[in-house]
Amino acid sequence: AMSMVREEESGDDGNEHGEGGYVEGFEELDIIGPSSLAAQEGLKEENGDSMDVDVAAAQEQPSFDVAADVLGKMTLLAVSEFCSDSHCFSVFFVQAASHLESDEPYSIVIMSSDDDNDDNKESKTNIGLRVNFVHHIKNDESQPFLNNDDNARGKLSSITSMVSKASSDDGSTISSVTFGCTWTSGNASVFNISLTRKVETTAPPQGYTPLFAVAQSNQTDAAPDVTPPAENEGTSLLPIKFEVSESVFMGDGNEEVNFYDSNKVVGMDIISLPNHIFDTPDAAVTKTEELPVTSSSTVSPTPDPSSSLSFPPDRLSMHGTWCAKLGAGHSDEEPPSPSLSQNRILIAVCRRSGLLQIYDNEDALASPLIQFPPASPHTTSPVWQAYGCSHGTSILGQSPSSGVNNIRRPELHEVEAAEIRFFVAGPSLQPKSIVAGDSTTDIDAEKDSWMLRSLCILVDTSHGDLHLYSGSKRRSNKNRLEFSRVPLSNVSRPSEEAGRHLIKLRRKGIAPPVAGQSHFRPNRLHRFCGISGEDGLFAATPRPLWFVSERGAPAVVSHKSRHVSPAGGRPVPVSGFCTTMPEVFQSAKNGFITIHERIGRVGSQRLTLYNGLWDVFAPHGILPGGGISIQKVPLGVTVRHIEFIDDASISSTSRPVYAMLVSHEIEADQSYLNDDGLSPEERQRIRNEKEAARVRKQVEADLGGFDIEQEWVEEIEREDCFTIDTSLGLAPEMPTRKYEVWLVDASSQWSILDKHQLEDFEHGTALKVMYLTDVVEDSDEIPERSLVIGVGTSAIDQDGEDLASKGRILLFQVKKSKKRALGKGNKDPPLELMLTSEKDMALGPVTSLSSLKSEDVYRIVVGAGAEVTVEQWGSGKLTQVGFYHAHMQVQEIVLFKTFFLLSDAYDSLHFLVWRESDKSLTLLAKDYEPTQVFAAGLISRGGAMSFVCHDDRQNLSFLQYAPTDAAARGGNKLVCRADFHMGSQTTSLKSHWSQSSLLFNSCTTTSTLAALKQQDSLFGRLEDDQRFAVNFGTSDGSFGSIVPLSEPTYWRLTALQSVMSNALESNCALSHRAWRLFRRSTRRAGCRSNDRKKGVIDGDVVMKFVDLPLPEQEDLASSIGSTVGLVMDNLLDLGCAASVV
Repeated sequence: AMSMVREEESGDDGNEHGEGGYVEGFEELDIIGPSSLAAQEGLKEENGDSMDVDVAAAQEQPSFDVAADVLGKMTLLAVSEFCSDSHCFSVFFVQAASHLESDEPYSIVIMSSDDDNDDNKESKTNIGLRVNFVHHIKNDESQPFLNNDDNARGKLSSITSMVSKASSDDGSTISSVTFGCTWTSGNASVFNISLTRKVETTAPPQGYTPLFAVAQSNQTDAAPDVTPPAENEGTSLLPIKFEVSESVFMGDGNEEVNFYDSNKVVGMDIISLPNHIFDTPDAAVTKTEELPVTSSSTVSPTPDPSSSLSFPPDRLSMHGTWCAKLGAGHSDEEPPSPSLSQNRILIAVCRRSGLLQIYDNEDALASPLIQFPPASPHTTSPVWQAYGCSHGTSILGQSPSSGVNNIRRPELHEVEAAEIRFFVAGPSLQPKSIVAGDSTTDIDAEKDSWMLRSLCILVDTSHGDLHLYSGSKRRSNKNRLEFSRVPLSNVSRPSEEAGRHLIKLRRKGIAPPVAGQSHFRPNRLHRFCGISGEDGLFAATPRPLWFVSERGAPAVVSHKSRHVSPAGGRPVPVSGFCTTMPEVFQSAKNGFITIHERIGRVGSQRLTLYNGLWDVFAPHGILPGGGISIQKVPLGVTVRHIEFIDDASISSTSRPVYAMLVSHEIEADQSYLNDDGLSPEERQRIRNEKEAARVRKQVEADLGGFDIEQEWVEEIEREDCFTIDTSLGLAPEMPTRKYEVWLVDASSQWSILDKHQLEDFEHGTALKVMYLTDVVEDSDEIPERSLVIGVGTSAIDQDGEDLASKGRILLFQVKKSKKRALGKGNKDPPLELMLTSEKDMALGPVTSLSSLKSEDVYRIVVGAGAEVTVEQWGSGKLTQVGFYHAHMQVQEIVLFKTFFLLSDAYDSLHFLVWRESDKSLTLLAKDYEPTQVFAAGLISRGGAMSFVCHDDRQNLSFLQYAPTDAAARGGNKLVCRADFHMGSQTTSLKSHWSQSSLLFNSCTTTSTLAALKQQDSLFGRLEDDQRFAVNFGTSDGSFGSIVPLSEPTYWRLTALQSVMSNALESNCALSHRAWRLFRRSTRRAGCRSNDRKKGVIDGDVVMKFVDLPLPEQEDLASSIGSTVGLVMDNLLDLGCAASVV
């Protein structure tokens, strides 16, 4: 147990989300009760050091009457807190100590805060809790339906979350609390704790204000299950009493039957939902009443306020679309019956055969024993059931209770549902807006929230796969509820690499050896409500995921932790999740807490408090898929380039600083053209002088024998083209662009720290944050390097582009400002841009800037026009030390060590090398195809490197420098290894390091990688651990990655892609192969041969394998001579390597 200590901190570091102002600390509490301590001390004094061990053990047995013993000496399996009529209590499900030989290993304990002022020390503990009620779960062998070969009930397998049922309109009064358990015997139990108010008979003692009474269970045993604590004796004036009832769902515990013929209960969930969701269309409502509505709503029904999972009774939202109303008697204008808006507790039972059944809790209470198949027609039947759960079937549709399972079963795998969870994804409903008759908040204001809420099912299988289903009701299906599987393209099962790493840890003694098999499985799927105004589910799987809603459609976001340990040491990285925050956490009252495995000793954990998911649910946030979230930042300008300043003295994780090159549209004033301030005589005189000068030049040209027409362009001036007639109108404002260099702070809403405006008619074309070395010739001192922001520009004359444009290089340094005073509570000093140097480039516009490091000397590489120059910084200026002349126009320069990949705008790729000895650039090879290059990048795996080229035909070409290859023409030509039609346009290919699946859960990769190398010193030596991929964004808004693969993985996925292209239906019956074929250029001299190099895997096709039903996965894997597990592991490795964030 821990208590929170808040420590005030000077300064104000808070933001708009309520962060900061103080830090949260924790201190450990002693949970050993005083009665136990006194008993131990008494035994020591009486018996000394030679006391009998058995007697001491008997005296130290934990007591259910002491809260400290329950929390400190028993295994806590589940706990939830509830409030009813302003009284709060907690329900604990505990397991007794293992050394106690008892037939009652599991118990339900209810505690409340110990706020009485009685001086009875026996009732006092130093943890502030009082035991109010205890119910022991018996293995009653007198009940034949619980018997099996081993014991009556078996061991606990799993436990569901606890759900309360409200009995009042505002939800302040609770009538019952329900939760369920599954057992190894194949049965499941549902425990219902009913709350009833006691009748007051006598007055309580003065100063005593108890909260809850202790009542006996309603089991059939004559002996009471609960012994009231001593402090409650003689006090009968308690407002609430508890009664526990149990309903048993029978399963098939016989292991000799066929796996998929068994009806063993393997998963269970309990949820509170409006009762109309699982109603069948023939259950028409016969009684209609007028619904209470607000003043502005005429037909809108009122959802039940007692449940945060409320739906509008006339629609069930899926992907934000309207669905049909329930009941054949309702028209589009007629409101449904008010009985449809009341919630009920539903029990979901999943069996090993793949059958998913939904029962009403009221029916389960009426029948304590529910058998399947039903023994008689009067046996309680489910309100909804479907086959195919845990098999990955595409649709979970309602099946009749006496129907036959027509869903195809897996043949090569034995898989069952390890855990199921119903949840709602979408905006949270405001409490005031869902209460009938509330005039403060209009119900119509929540219409959008209702439409964007989707009822979903998440199934976690025994293989670790996650299947997500979204519910809907359609008129085409006669308004029957069905759940359609949502494609995730995400592999959630543990990786083979993590399993191999665990074996290494156990061999070295870092991880504990394999212990005895535990039948209990802690919950990994956690529903949440009200986190940053959203409802959804958090899956604590080997790679944790958030299941939220994106405009009505379920979406997935990956969860990454700081300083998390490498995968493999523990089954899951996040072992604890909680959304109920104490009131003391004012900065995170709508946040959550996680406990994850941290770096260091295997088993050490880190507790993290979050104030919400504001980055994911930002007002301008987007969830495009792929496990990432995007947040749009409205700046009001066009961002041309952006670079992160990676320097600890300027930028940090808490205060990231970026350099940006932006442009914005302005209306240029041309009023100076209306009147030049000259008289008509003066204008005529100037025209005569210009005409005389032109005649004189013509005469000199005739006498000299040259043609003056060659220089006519330089003679054109604005005055010769037009004049302003003020009688007709004035010169209008002309739209133009202004370019600026910004220094922004991302931690303070992207505020502008400083900016520099470029000159008129000057366009910013390149931006690069780099290091430059101040080289001093003929000096023995070690040269110093400095961080600069390089900006390349292109200057266009005001009279147009008739003359060749020129460029300029600007170098800025980021300095801490001394002129501006620090803001109140701001610890970080203000920063400013300081222009250090500028250089005019007569070669042409500066289109590319890069940083070259050679022999610890940093230089700047400039691409200007058709020239590549290497500039060296020294004595406060840039000096050219090397150059290379390209053919047409330098588009981009990508550097790798001292090698240059130069992309020409009209002449494909050039591969150069920098030689420090003579400071020269030498051409090694080039591509002779006349390709218009839009972007170029580098990918590598181990010692092999390839060049990626994206052209104007939306193709990707993969070239390689191979001097020994026959197609290289003696090493002068870059050899094409593969090509691919991407179908989208991009302008940038950025390289990133391909992450291993062991590091995927970490957002601080550096620390996790260091911990991984300490555990396994050989990590990083394989070629797959030394891969660099490229990522790109396209003009149509998509984002993708290109990853190099090993040869076995490539051929396996190639065969899978070929089989899937034939087996699966394609969009509009179009061919995948034809779409991905290389598109040839229509330019003249585009003489590429007809042979296309097919060497690229289409990730969109092969990732569909993840979302297929398991029987189809078996067929596809068998057709290529592989297994489902091996293919899934390859796809998992591909997904981790393609991840950028």
